Amino acid sequence: MKKFLINNFEISESDTELFSASFEKIDLIKGEKFVAYGKVSNRIGFVEKGLLKCTLIGNDKSVIDDFVFENQFVANYYSFLRQEESNKEIVCLKNSVLRIITRKKLEELASKHSFVEKIARQVSEQLFISTAKKLEDIRLLNAEERYLKLVKINRRITTEIPQYEIASYLNVSPETVSRIRNKVTFLS
Repeated sequence: MKKFLINNFEISESDTELFSASFEKIDLIKGEKFVAYGKVSNRIGFVEKGLLKCTLIGNDKSVIDDFVFENQFVANYYSFLRQEESNKEIVCLKNSVLRIITRKKLEELASKHSFVEKIARQVSEQLFISTAKKLEDIRLLNAEERYLKLVKINRRITTEIPQYEIASYLNVSPETVSRIRNKVTFLS
């Protein structure tokens, strides 16, 4: 986590030590929920090891919204900021090790150290950009282009995530993902 913080937020070694020491280590097993649907999200996690999926849940429908790998923060950020019930659940796809910080502890830290506000702002900006890009891709790219982009971002997607979950994320059928995979393999 320390290396990630230094590389991505350009904070000092002492600030990195202080910030990372405020996180508690937890172990989650495959299938365990980090964020439960309908509950207010009061913590943010940093994935040291493992893989999680974020699933949006609506009326009679659920759609995978994101996959979270190592060296990424994870939360239902909307629920965390607004203190509203979560419209998604975040579940471990395999045994995972996370560092977590509660909202209360983060607020206390931010009130004493300005660099925490800088990190929060940068994380918010990254999430906004990521969400905007995802919406743009849905509108402008076809299923094959979205699949290829997903694989390019993280090659492990094809080996660690079942095809039906990739299909849910891309908002296509599993058969469409199968056809795309076959086509891509044929062209390689």
